Amino acid sequence: MAINLEYKMKEGQVYLYDVIVNNIKIFRDSNNEEKEIDEIKMKLTQKVSKVLPNGEFELEIEIDPVSFLRNNAPQEIAIPTQTMKMVMDKKGKVISSTMDSPVSSPSFPDKPIEIGETWISKTTLRLAEGSPIELNYYYTAKGFEKVKNLDAILIEVSSDKWENNENEVYQSLVSKGNTLFSVDYGALLKSDVETEVKAKLTNNNQEFISNVKVSVILDKLIQKDLQTSEEGFLIK
Repeated sequence: MAINLEYKMKEGQVYLYDVIVNNIKIFRDSNNEEKEIDEIKMKLTQKVSKVLPNGEFELEIEIDPVSFLRNNAPQEIAIPTQTMKMVMDKKGKVISSTMDSPVSSPSFPDKPIEIGETWISKTTLRLAEGSPIELNYYYTAKGFEKVKNLDAILIEVSSDKWENNENEVYQSLVSKGNTLFSVDYGALLKSDVETEVKAKLTNNNQEFISNVKVSVILDKLIQKDLQTSEEGFLIK
């Protein structure tokens, strides 16, 4: 059975997501190893301000930090609430954005896909230093699962491994994860993507590893003009 994957947002809909970013940082050399674990929780509100005639969506996104732990100890949240505007097409391609979002929507192929089929999407990543990196991401439709009593297609994702070795510094980056997407609602329900970055100084055996896992979970989907006894909740 062929499945047409696309976003089906409607003007006035509001998507409320919980976002958890876990970052495990390890620094080691010949004599020592230090480990630091950060956990940042955020609320992400995505409002569909307009559906354009060509099917693209104008989105208003607000990212509100909730908590910040370092090695399980509460920390002051130095990041203020951030707002951004984005235009995205129904296949998940970002047409324009006022800033980089901590959450990326999976891109879908133009044609319907079958369970077991894989498609490729190019994604640009930015490290703290250096030029942007463009990687191929491979998406495979694995099957169906239930989320919030909804049928969701399970999509497995993995990236090429990027490597760079110059000036006695070796660097690498690779990503993997899973996404659950509601075909009926055309909405991202859950996503877990893990990215590992390594940097190694080859001349003195120093190594830095950063393992970042971003989890996104749909909390509620609201249609403001829906006249129901459930106060407009489509998914809750």
